[in-house]
Amino acid sequence: MEKKSVTFIAKMDEFLHSAVSQCVELGVSDDFHIEGIRVDQLAFRPIAEGSLVVISSPSLEGMVESYLPQGSKMIIAKRMFSYQNLRGMLEIPKGIKVLLVSDTPETAYDNIELIRASGLDFELYPYYPGADYPKDIEIAVTPGEAEHVPPHIRKVVDIGFRVIDLSTWLAIYTHFDNDNFQKVTMRIMQSLVYITKELNNEIQHAHLLSKYLEAIVNGIEDAVIACDEEEIIRFINQKAIDSLNLRGASIVGEKAAVSLPSDFYHLQQQCEENEDILVDWANKTYFFRKTHIFMEGRFLGSLLLFRQAVEIEKLEHDYRMRLYSKGLVAKYQFDDIYGESPSFQKVLQIARKIARSNSTVLLLGETGTGKELLAQAIHNASPRRREPFVGVNFAAISESLLESELFGYEEGAFTGARKGGHIGWFELAHKGTIFLDEIGDASGAIQNRLLRVLQERQIMRVGGNKVIPTDIRVVAATNQDLKQMIAEGTFRADLYYRLNILPIHLPPLRHRQEDIPWLVERFIRKYSYDLRRPPFTLSKEAMKAMQEYEWPGNIRELENVVEYLAHIVEDEGFVYQLPFLVENAETLGDGFSGECEQLVEEYSKRGFLEEMVAILLELQQGGTGRYALSEQLEAHGLAISAQQLRYRLKLLQSNELIQVGKGRQGSKISSKGEQFLGYLNRRNGRGNRHGS
Repeated sequence: MEKKSVTFIAKMDEFLHSAVSQCVELGVSDDFHIEGIRVDQLAFRPIAEGSLVVISSPSLEGMVESYLPQGSKMIIAKRMFSYQNLRGMLEIPKGIKVLLVSDTPETAYDNIELIRASGLDFELYPYYPGADYPKDIEIAVTPGEAEHVPPHIRKVVDIGFRVIDLSTWLAIYTHFDNDNFQKVTMRIMQSLVYITKELNNEIQHAHLLSKYLEAIVNGIEDAVIACDEEEIIRFINQKAIDSLNLRGASIVGEKAAVSLPSDFYHLQQQCEENEDILVDWANKTYFFRKTHIFMEGRFLGSLLLFRQAVEIEKLEHDYRMRLYSKGLVAKYQFDDIYGESPSFQKVLQIARKIARSNSTVLLLGETGTGKELLAQAIHNASPRRREPFVGVNFAAISESLLESELFGYEEGAFTGARKGGHIGWFELAHKGTIFLDEIGDASGAIQNRLLRVLQERQIMRVGGNKVIPTDIRVVAATNQDLKQMIAEGTFRADLYYRLNILPIHLPPLRHRQEDIPWLVERFIRKYSYDLRRPPFTLSKEAMKAMQEYEWPGNIRELENVVEYLAHIVEDEGFVYQLPFLVENAETLGDGFSGECEQLVEEYSKRGFLEEMVAILLELQQGGTGRYALSEQLEAHGLAISAQQLRYRLKLLQSNELIQVGKGRQGSKISSKGEQFLGYLNRRNGRGNRHGS
């Protein structure tokens, strides 16, 4: 018996290939002769007589109708997404924005309807070449047309081409009165059973993973509570249950506001994201830290970690005791040291290289150039980083104590010696690094003993009779000219050559002008935090003066200047506030008077000195906005347009006489503006309002 014919017609080959493949997979090709024809081929590929024509879209009806043999019937294929390809969409969080990418508007909107009908809860936006779409979308779904996805999309879920759904196959079998349709349904059911098994395996795996993570979180020392975006508790570990005395209560799945102790709930509500805060609750002090959870750009909830402060204090105490038993610790690393200048970059490059060795390092540079920071960074980048770092400052310890502190002493070595003796710094530094700061201040006797330690790598305690081997790395530093001291006979040449194996010369700050802005910003943050005040800025002129200053005290002096400014500056620091420019009050007066006279001449030349003084006098009464200021000036007989006022305020700001706040904060007079008015009063010998 001759097979009946089914002809699939579409614009694109992809639909035809998919339809034919599906016919083979479902066994439809065993019952019917299957053919696929593109619309543009109909003129030279006639449709077989009696064939059932299945078209891919309603838009093809008019194109195909004229080629339809007499007596043939045409139906429109209903299409669906393949179950096997939908798994990727199940991983997308509900409610998130998703771009549906297709080649034409028609297919894009069709696919959106299919996804919505499937029950997947996305906020879908259609996209086809040339279409507009929200730029904050990060995920795209496409039915086998990934080449059209915009380039910035971070994640693409390709669900493959749509397939013909069950109702269309039923229509085909019904048209030919063929009873084999049950075979098609069984094969579709087999596919569904396979997918169900796969999903079941994944569910079991996810369940095991959830239990595994639960065991891990229950094992950590912090109490943990996780809530979703609606503040429903999704996880709470045993530590949190015990801390909040919630034993026996089932609170997972319940609202946090109802399930947690009310005072505790309100305390954790006050905790900002990624902020460590100390709170008092139930007569105990706790550390709180809250973190917001985001996935695919969407807020999913928050995670609260808390622990009693006494537990953290105990950990810190134990840690410090362990460190004390070994020696001291280097706090700084190379990442803590900043420098863009070529001279300092070269220093860092050399220091990083020599950090890996065990050879002695000699750091040379003026006071305050950061020699101790570099010594600590070298230690922390060396193989000895887990061992002690012991610092010794020869200028800070009297010579009578230095020998016993460096090398230790035995019991009874001298009057007042501690029972059992005393470990010296060289012994404490065993396996680690000893930093000999201000080595140029070492006495002749100490130099002799240091030379022996460097030669033999062993020490003898004061009053002792046995040598103690030491495995240490020596980093020495000085701001003195050791070669000159050798010539003068105050420093041993052989000790110098023992120390000068890996010399590093640290440049003074005056040779690192490009590094000053960053250092200033770092110290501003540090002292603003220490003083519990908002950070401030420096005017361009003040920063320029900082970069042009010689800095005899180098970075240490720079830090002192910023600390001073942190106490006196409000929002912005100006040149006249820099302490190194204020040698005495007379110098300040001369320099400032000259600057004020220049401003008076400039404003007078432009014809609005009176207006500038009036503005300063109004702002002297308190900060205000532009509109209020305009009304106040008009009340005193000065009518200034909005544009004129804006220009004058901008000029006063550039001359550092006022500070302009952001938004609605308005403007206010600066310290320099106050001094400018004082200068005018002294100059004119009068203090009348709005006088020039």
